Amino acid sequence: MSRRSVRIAILITLLLYAVPGWLWLCSLNQAPPTFHLNQSFDPVDQGLPRMTQEFISRDYGAGTVHVASICEMADGRLAASWYGGTKEGARDTAIYLAVRNPGIPGSWSAPWEVVNRDSASRELRRYVKKLGNPLIFTDSQNRLWLIYVTIAVGGWSGSSLNLKVSDDGGRNWTPSTRLTLSPFLNVSELVRNNPLQMSDGSLAVPIYHEFLGKFSEILWVREEDGAFKVRKTRIAGGCSFIQPSIIARDSSRAAAFFRSCSDERVVGMATTRDAGATWSEPHHLELPNPDAAVNALRLSDGRILFALNESLRARENLQLALSSDNGATWQRIARIEEDKGAEFSYPYMIQDSHGRIHLVYTWNRRRIKHVVFNEGWINLKLQGASG
Repeated sequence: MSRRSVRIAILITLLLYAVPGWLWLCSLNQAPPTFHLNQSFDPVDQGLPRMTQEFISRDYGAGTVHVASICEMADGRLAASWYGGTKEGARDTAIYLAVRNPGIPGSWSAPWEVVNRDSASRELRRYVKKLGNPLIFTDSQNRLWLIYVTIAVGGWSGSSLNLKVSDDGGRNWTPSTRLTLSPFLNVSELVRNNPLQMSDGSLAVPIYHEFLGKFSEILWVREEDGAFKVRKTRIAGGCSFIQPSIIARDSSRAAAFFRSCSDERVVGMATTRDAGATWSEPHHLELPNPDAAVNALRLSDGRILFALNESLRARENLQLALSSDNGATWQRIARIEEDKGAEFSYPYMIQDSHGRIHLVYTWNRRRIKHVVFNEGWINLKLQGASG
């Protein structure tokens, strides 16, 4: 490599690392929002243990489906999204959406395409090689949001984030908007886990970076005069922790749990006391992690439910763990899946307005599975695990 090339590479590296700090300094002039906790539940089963399982998607056979997310819409219906194609990163990969009537197992609609490589290219007016990692959720105005990843060149480290919004439950969408998070090489930003609502109506979306290092960030999104304003701040630097899953304890305190990319195959955790403005140094938990996605959910009573692959090397089981002390200690309560040589991965959980917990995940890369249970079922499993 020539000296000129080395200098250019160093300059690009410095700029990429400096921009998040510059954006953070600019944000200090703004009144910081706090976390908005919605704890309004209307239980429908009086705490009796309930648990059901079903598949959302058809069996893709030789193809693949992956990276599901789920949300509850204002009318009580559920919406789930994932990507599917002949293989991960294939040019025929599309992002799909399905909806389900409230409280009716087995009533998932047939999935439909929301966006594919060709439609994304037209809407963004730029070349798109492949897409993936959809995140579906609702905002404070009960609109459906879809953030997804596109790649123009290379692999996931060359990705960009894009946004679509729907006012009618996902049937019609705005054209895709590319989110510009850096004036220099706006690439290598990916999304995975649940967003948090903020007190000012904005959103805090956990994201992560995989180009110059592997680290976790927060994407702050607010709508202003019909346009989406975005900025990002760092949660954890280095090359070890990605795909943060964040749960808020109150208006200012939260915990982030990380997938580990390091040789130490255990889950990482960091905390904030100022609504995500600054974070503690990550530390390791007792929970194993085979370099795979994790997901945390704060239950209505404040306990933390955690979904993970309990292994150092494989994704052949899916485990639920529970913490009653803000993540200091954990108790394994239920193994949702286990099959040697299989894959059960990328869990994602929500708690709906009736207190039901919805868990979706990749089932052997062939289907998306949906498991529903309540806190009564969790307590029953906890009793069994304790004694």
